Amino acid sequence: MQQENPILIRPEHEDVVRHIEAHVSHRFSRPDLAVQALTHSSAKEADLPCNERLEFLGDSIIGQIVSEFLFERFPQYEEGDLSTMKSVIVSAKTLAEIARELEMERDVILGRGLTEKRNLPRSILCNAFEALIAALYLDAGMDLTRRFVLDRISPKVEQILKDEHEKNYKSILQNYAQRNLSTIPTYRVMKESGPDHKKMFQVVVELNVKTYGPAWGANKKDAEQMAARQALEALGVLPASADDGTTA
Repeated sequence: MQQENPILIRPEHEDVVRHIEAHVSHRFSRPDLAVQALTHSSAKEADLPCNERLEFLGDSIIGQIVSEFLFERFPQYEEGDLSTMKSVIVSAKTLAEIARELEMERDVILGRGLTEKRNLPRSILCNAFEALIAALYLDAGMDLTRRFVLDRISPKVEQILKDEHEKNYKSILQNYAQRNLSTIPTYRVMKESGPDHKKMFQVVVELNVKTYGPAWGANKKDAEQMAARQALEALGVLPASADDGTTA
C-alpha cells in the first residue's frame, strides 16, 4: 500500500504520540500518522495536515470490522436487525465514548480559539477516533487494527443488548415479524395499577394468534418495549435475560 510522504514530528507533539501509543499498545513506525490522526482542521498548516482524510478511511474500516463481527456474532439476526445494531455501535455517541476512554481529549491538536476547550464536542472526538483507526491500519495492518477495534467495541455490544433505551425492541420485532411471520405486532394493555401520579401498565404483544408477555412499565411505551423484548427472547432472536419484566 502506497503511503503519503511522512511529515516531521514537532517536539511539542512527541508526548502526544507517546500517550496515544500507550493506549493503543502499538509503537508507530510512522508517528506522523498518529499526529495527523489527532490534528483537527482548526490546527491545519502546510506541514501539519489535518485528520479529515484519515477520518474518511477510518470510518470505512470501522464499518467493515463491525459488520463482520455482527454477522458472525448474531447468525439469527436479519439484515434490518444487524443494521440497527451497527448504527448504534458506529454512532458518534459510541465512538466518542471510546475516544474518552482512551483519554484522547488531551491528545487532540487544536487551533487557536479551541486550545483551551478540553471538554471537546462529540463530533471532534468521534472524528479523531476514526482517524486513529486509519492511522493504525496504515501503520500496522488490518489484523492489529481489527483486534484493537473489537477489544473496544465488544463491551459496547453487550451494553446495547441490555439497554432498552439504546436498542428499540419494538422496531426489531416489527422487522422480524414482517420478514418471517408475514404480520405486524399488536400491543394490548391488560392492566393498570397504582395511583395516577405513579401508574404502572401491563402490556402483551400479539403475533398472529400467539401472545407474548405480559410486561410491566411505568408508561405504555416502556411496557410495550419490555413486551417486545420478551417476544424477541421467546422467538430466539435475543438471548434470554434474567429480568423478564413481568412484575409491577
